[in-house]
Amino acid sequence: MTGSSRCADTIAGAPVRQARGPDCRESFMRKSLWLFVVLLLMPSWALAQAGAAGTPTPAAAEGKDISDYHIEQSIELGYRFSEVNGSGSMFDTFINQHAGPRFLDQTLSMHSLNNAGVLFDDLNVSSFGWGGDPENVGRVSVSKNKWYDFSFLFRRDQNFFDYDLLANPLNPPTSTPHLPVGFSPHEMQIRRRMYDTGLTLMPQSKVTLRLGHTRNRSEGPSFSSFHEGTDPLLDQAWNVTQNDYHFGVDFKMLSKTNLSYDQFLEYDRNDTNWSLSPYNVFLLPDGTPVSLGLPINSDAGQPCTPVFRNDSVNTRCNGYFAYTRSQRVRTTTPTESLSLQSTYLKRVNLVARATYSSADMNSPYAEFFDGLVTRTNERQFTFSGPAHVRRIAVTSDLGVTVELTSKLNLSDNFRYDNWHMPGTWDSLATATVGLGTRVTLLSPLGPTETTTAFVANFLGQKSFLNLIQAEYLASKHFGVHVGFRFRHRHVFKAEPETFTDPEAGLAEFEGDSIDVNEYTPVVGVWFRPTSALRINLEAEATSADNFITRISPRQRQNYRARASYRPVRWANLAGSLNIWESRNGEPDTQFKQHYRNVGFVASLLPKERVGFDVSYNYTNALQQALICFNFSDTVIPAGTVVNGCPTFDPAENNNPNQVLSTYVNHTHYFAANLMVKPVKQVTAKVGYGLTSVNGTTTLLNPLQPLGPLDFTYHQPLAELSYELAKYWSVNACWNYDQYNEGSFIGPTSPRYFHDNRTTLSLKYAF
Repeated sequence: MTGSSRCADTIAGAPVRQARGPDCRESFMRKSLWLFVVLLLMPSWALAQAGAAGTPTPAAAEGKDISDYHIEQSIELGYRFSEVNGSGSMFDTFINQHAGPRFLDQTLSMHSLNNAGVLFDDLNVSSFGWGGDPENVGRVSVSKNKWYDFSFLFRRDQNFFDYDLLANPLNPPTSTPHLPVGFSPHEMQIRRRMYDTGLTLMPQSKVTLRLGHTRNRSEGPSFSSFHEGTDPLLDQAWNVTQNDYHFGVDFKMLSKTNLSYDQFLEYDRNDTNWSLSPYNVFLLPDGTPVSLGLPINSDAGQPCTPVFRNDSVNTRCNGYFAYTRSQRVRTTTPTESLSLQSTYLKRVNLVARATYSSADMNSPYAEFFDGLVTRTNERQFTFSGPAHVRRIAVTSDLGVTVELTSKLNLSDNFRYDNWHMPGTWDSLATATVGLGTRVTLLSPLGPTETTTAFVANFLGQKSFLNLIQAEYLASKHFGVHVGFRFRHRHVFKAEPETFTDPEAGLAEFEGDSIDVNEYTPVVGVWFRPTSALRINLEAEATSADNFITRISPRQRQNYRARASYRPVRWANLAGSLNIWESRNGEPDTQFKQHYRNVGFVASLLPKERVGFDVSYNYTNALQQALICFNFSDTVIPAGTVVNGCPTFDPAENNNPNQVLSTYVNHTHYFAANLMVKPVKQVTAKVGYGLTSVNGTTTLLNPLQPLGPLDFTYHQPLAELSYELAKYWSVNACWNYDQYNEGSFIGPTSPRYFHDNRTTLSLKYAF
């Protein structure tokens, strides 16, 4: 959501869940009844006031001149009424705008009339969303001619996410017991605060200094999961901080030439911890509590069969008494950059940049498990040890454009990229099995086996890309450009090396070395048959002689078209088309992908008091490739080749079956808005938005609903504004949202919701 949040017609972020009292609906109905009476009477009152006045009140001049400054200011305060029916979690995930007073919007602008301000010549302050909305923004920019430019931006958002199909085990109703999971095991309630500060000293001088700082802080409760025997629900205490510092200097000694040096220092800290959440906790025969985890499917032996015996947990179940994990990641990334922009030479435009970056990441890892893994009879295990990764990256860019004639330009763009990441992990692992021939959750701890290893790994890539193009301007009505792009990549992925004696040094890495060359002709034309119509057409086709991953395409085509038309002064029409096709026909891959998008927008303003805009966008996405999987006794997807996976190895790979997996998505988006001003003091707006998605995918679980591949989302809105007096106006906004999925719900909580949100506000502006 951007701009003022008075009348929100877009999907907002998702902050922390807010409590809703039992009398919300009754209170909302009373307030809404009063509101609708006001809305019904307001136009009549406005017309009556306009008639009584005889002539419309002249519009107030924008801004005031006070002392040496021209000042413009606005402030808007209001109250939001909110009613939610259906899934509160989905409303919070999509919208999360609840009832309460709001500081909706504020702006202040001061401009020196003669650039002779004492402390500043220009000051701009703006903010919105304060008082409880999920997104708050505050901006400040201040500058003094020839001396400094300063800017500060603060953003805060609350990200509440609980789409209950994500990571849901879909526990079947035939299981004994039947314990469905009614939320997402990866639910998040994260609050993020972002600060951006920038200062430029002497912006118009031969030497300019630039300073900056960016801070991104996110924290809050969230869930995660982990697989060992069964999948427990974990409390994930999210705690991530990023601080970036920037110093730069610009040298403008030569005419039409700017040389810049920049130093960036990035410090990242991740203090997120994981611990066992008390979920699906039941008692063993001796009264000891144990967590059985998220998947409860007695038919498939999850976490065992049967789950209960004599009203207590079967001691042969996979289960958790305790689990903790910590991984305090610290990353430092200094980066240096040198860039040049110059038009010093006649008819030559030169742009060059080179960067060097070296990142160091350190992570002391500690993991502890207490419970039972029936597959290995482990009752406890630990993993620990420090890890270290270093990333060295060198990049350079060079672009040259030469104006050969008044109608012909030749350009060449070159990019070189070289990075490599060596990493090591000095690990310590312990495994404790249970005593006895038949190990249970109540078995005493047996002997502990300790293993140590020094593991080293390496990943690196070198690449360069060159694009040469010629652009010909035939006339003011027609132009064309043709070019050729070549890209080379060399990737080396080492096999992990384990050393028992770290002091002996690392041997030369062995692994996979892959070279890929890509060849891409490009062509584009533009037409301007009249001053009101412009059309752009572009196409490119890429072929590669190798591939890096199974879904790396060996052939790609991209076709783009854009058109804009202004038949009369008050009408603007525009449309676009984008088609992307990619393939990799290897026998064990058969990868195919396409992305097709078409859209248009029309904006009509025939009179100052009437305006209309409408837009439509359609997207069709497809991806398919051969996959390997295990099927249960209840589902075998059509086209499955049993034991047909090329990598099937009964001793090591338990995914023997192969099928051509397909994902298809069709998305329609439509939006329309109408604005009318029946009298000068009254402005009314109505609008409607619709998102409709349908598609299919290969389902390996018959309990899996289509979810986001089959839904409709309706978003009508209305807004009414009345100018009470000079500088003062009252506003009313209404939003309605309805989210509904077309397929069955599955063994989860329903995701349907609809809501009414109404905002009344008072605005002062001059």
